[in-house]
Amino acid sequence: MNFEPSDAQRIAGDAVRRFLEHEFPRTRLRDVERDGLGAFLPVYRRMGDLGYLGVAMPEEYGGSGGTLLDLALVAEEMGRALVPTLQVSSIVLAARALLAFGAGERLGARMRALVAGRRVAATAIGDPVGHENGAGQAYLVEACDVADEILVVAREGGDRAAWRLVPLSELGPLPHARRLTSLERVWRIEAARLACADAPLIVGAWHDWQTVVDDANTIAAAWALGAARAAIEIGVAYAKERRQFGRPIGSFQAVQHRLADSAVALEQASALVRYSAWACASGHRSGRMASMAKLVAGRALRQATYAAMMTHGGYGFTEEFDIQLYFRRARQLEQLIEGPARLRERIAEDDADDGILVH
Repeated sequence: MNFEPSDAQRIAGDAVRRFLEHEFPRTRLRDVERDGLGAFLPVYRRMGDLGYLGVAMPEEYGGSGGTLLDLALVAEEMGRALVPTLQVSSIVLAARALLAFGAGERLGARMRALVAGRRVAATAIGDPVGHENGAGQAYLVEACDVADEILVVAREGGDRAAWRLVPLSELGPLPHARRLTSLERVWRIEAARLACADAPLIVGAWHDWQTVVDDANTIAAAWALGAARAAIEIGVAYAKERRQFGRPIGSFQAVQHRLADSAVALEQASALVRYSAWACASGHRSGRMASMAKLVAGRALRQATYAAMMTHGGYGFTEEFDIQLYFRRARQLEQLIEGPARLRERIAEDDADDGILVH
């Protein structure tokens, strides 16, 4: 069992890194924060033209026919550059859901457009949030400023799942966007509006949807790995550059230990993520492993960004320094698809099913 990238995978990863360094340097992240995801859309479409979006999609739909491990290695480079997560919602969730539910042939043109980056899908999955003031339940949806449709998935009891791709044009005017801690905005869209939209309803098996979610959790974990690696590199570079008491602050043990602990946590997470990607790609799929990979990678990213922020001191919280971008994105990536609380629930459920937990 070897998780090390092959020569071909290393070459592909290096190509993605060089492309992003040229087309989407960190200075462009501030454009996205100021102007919205429309500032990133030309780069996203270029990624589709180069085949970076459809790495793990079948060739008949415009993909490369690669494995989830191939995609995970590309996702690490995306995370390193803090690329917005449109690929996760559009390809890993929406397009792969079409495949899982057997709708690929019926909606083949739409799938090819998603894989090519010509269409963008946002997601409204999980449980909607509610309000005690009677305002009803709603989903917090990202990417509505560039999305063509929203993937909505719900469990219908037992092992049945119902989902639809709702065109944004069916929803009418959207509410004003809200900004949380990440670079991207979210829109509060009422669950009733999505339920009443005129879009075909497709019913399938819930475990097929969970397979898609496992894949997405693994790719989101790889995204977090890349971001954590970049955060540590930023912290180490600053520790070498910043001088205090006549020498670089990186010579002080307190600074060294914090960054070293983050690097150790990163390597632990890396082993889990690569094993999960390998397992999904080789028929040894494990929902527990995908949940663990996402949970541990998110924790490693949070630790890495905190360590790098503390290395910068007060400067790290200012907009002039890049590390604050990673620090804020860490919170978004932790909650992407399934948050830590839900991941722990799924791990516990799997343990109970296997008889590991004894009541």
